[in-house]
Amino acid sequence: MSESSSASVRADIQQKYSDLFGTKTIGGRQVNAEELMARMTRATRGEFASLMQARHQLHNRVAHQQGQYDFLDASTQISDPDGNRMTVGDIRQGMLDGFFGRSTPQAWRVGASVPLPADTMRPGLEGTGPSIDLGMAFGALNSGASQWMWDWEDAGGDYKAQLYEAWKNLKAILAHEWDRKPYEHPTKKRTYKIDAPKEKWPTIFHRVAGLHLRNRQIHVDGQEVPAMIPGLVIHALNNYEAQKKNGSGIYYYIPKVESWQEAKLVGALLKMLEEAMGVPRGTLKIKMLNERAEFALQQEAIQWVLRENLIGPNVGRWDYINSREDMFHHDPSMVFPNPSSVTMTEPSMSYYTRRNALLALLAGAMPIGGMAAQMQNPRAPENDGKALRDIWFDKLRERLTGLFVINGTLHDTYRQSWVATVSPDYVAAGRESLVSDYNDLQGVIDKTTPQEKERLEALGLIKNGTIAPMELSEADLTVDTLWSSQAREQLLKRPNGPTTEDGMRYAMYMATEFMYQQLHGNNAAAIDDPLTGNRFMNDLATYEIFWHFLYLTVLHGAELTDDGRYSKKGERVTPQLFVKLIDERRETVKELFKKLNQKYEDTDAELVLQILKRQVVDDSSGTPEPQQRWIKYGSRVLLSLIEQSPADREVLMDAIFKDSREQLLARVQQARDEKSRDLAQRALRAHDYVYDVFESAEGVAA
Repeated sequence: MSESSSASVRADIQQKYSDLFGTKTIGGRQVNAEELMARMTRATRGEFASLMQARHQLHNRVAHQQGQYDFLDASTQISDPDGNRMTVGDIRQGMLDGFFGRSTPQAWRVGASVPLPADTMRPGLEGTGPSIDLGMAFGALNSGASQWMWDWEDAGGDYKAQLYEAWKNLKAILAHEWDRKPYEHPTKKRTYKIDAPKEKWPTIFHRVAGLHLRNRQIHVDGQEVPAMIPGLVIHALNNYEAQKKNGSGIYYYIPKVESWQEAKLVGALLKMLEEAMGVPRGTLKIKMLNERAEFALQQEAIQWVLRENLIGPNVGRWDYINSREDMFHHDPSMVFPNPSSVTMTEPSMSYYTRRNALLALLAGAMPIGGMAAQMQNPRAPENDGKALRDIWFDKLRERLTGLFVINGTLHDTYRQSWVATVSPDYVAAGRESLVSDYNDLQGVIDKTTPQEKERLEALGLIKNGTIAPMELSEADLTVDTLWSSQAREQLLKRPNGPTTEDGMRYAMYMATEFMYQQLHGNNAAAIDDPLTGNRFMNDLATYEIFWHFLYLTVLHGAELTDDGRYSKKGERVTPQLFVKLIDERRETVKELFKKLNQKYEDTDAELVLQILKRQVVDDSSGTPEPQQRWIKYGSRVLLSLIEQSPADREVLMDAIFKDSREQLLARVQQARDEKSRDLAQRALRAHDYVYDVFESAEGVAA
């Protein structure tokens, strides 16, 4: 095989993790990982580029009042990866026909070719985390979770060799190389082992990176490959045979899809992978993260497009909030209140959670609940009781939200949900509501406190202390009612809540704490919450919501709803107020490092503050003004800066926040030596990555 026909893996990765690459045997068929990644990349590279640009084009049309975010028009023609076509109207009607057992040409259900595997549908709590640390990976298997999502996006990015170390560990675990074998942790000085028997292991899912991310260690034709492709290929080729022997399969989580076209691209990748492996269509199964409001608006179409592979969609608080900040960033009337005030019981979030379950049910899919992000806090163990109770209540609320009585038949949908820790106590805390038989569920409700009962009553989930499923008839479930203007309004409505200086202070704390972690390769970080004393898992989505909140309050001069240290109720947020808060944060962090006997200048703390400042304000004129450059994914800024020298980081930040693309291109062309040309090219690549500018293989901007 020639070098040009396959993907090029960075030399150190190829050498150390060679067992992940090369030719694998699947059911007697030989498949080469690098060749397949190259083929999939070349077949879809143009589609990746056009779909990422389409996101920005839609934003621009809405901002210029040339369109709006809405359900798809019923006449829109949709196509799937297998070449089938239907109108949106027929997809909607066909979903209802399939649910009610009507034999019509449009009727459809998910999993028609390969049914949903039983091990993917076990009730219980699903854990998530990376397998970079083998001790943590063993803890996941011992946790009592029903499923486990190994995360290659939020909890394990392409920093240094993290992805490959995690993939190596997972491959060894699934091949049972660690069964009954102790692992001596080199830094924690602890011995770990897998205590749970194989039949008690959680069902394994593999979360791949979103369409918007790239892999920096694997190239095709000199360009970084879409990060989703190695995630799909390496897991499937390395673990298919082992999982088949384990009585399981290759299952994925797909994040951050925003349209049916993006879903079709995902489906095309899965189909290519299935064909290369020689397995039946629909063998590879996926759960979808319904975490963007754009997805929620097209859920029925996305489910139809991916029906061969789909298990079901799950909900996600932070990304759903952030997506609406993103969609309406041009609109001053849609600036969100303090993010901490927007909980899953807020009306739009509650409606979105219930709708996710209903549309999944109608399609024959299995909906999954959202994340309980509480974690053990060893520095404040006195708060563990409250954290455990919060998880318990959150999962009870979700289970009740997914109860429907349709034409007199009970449908009990939310039987799976998420938790963010391997701690068995925390997994057990949320498990009860999910695994309890419906006939025993009232007994769980009877354990609620008066205050908890009041909250459930307010949500309409119980009445007079008794379970109250949503009752619907066939007449209630029509195309007109499910995709009405009222339904759209409920999905997209701005939440009510305060906008305060303390809310900005909190958002700054959470954003900078995470930024510091990500610059050191930790895409999922446990952060102490100063509001509650609990410890919460934060990831790329939480970071985006906090810094976008700061950006939008400054850009649109949001009105403050309370007095603050530097401001009064009724005043508008200004760039100057934001800078004061940055300066205040700097002094707080300096004091913290002083107590830790650590020199502030020897850390990345100042870099973090400078990045956030440049994301939100532009003070190049000497006076801070709102930053006009909107960045959809601030994580891309951080990913562009990790593993770069301090001097080069300054150049890359200028490329992202200040320079025009024409200036950057000119510097590449005018570079007089290899070193300056390399830096100029990296600056151009950073700019293009952040703003979704794509080049062809010949280096010309698309």
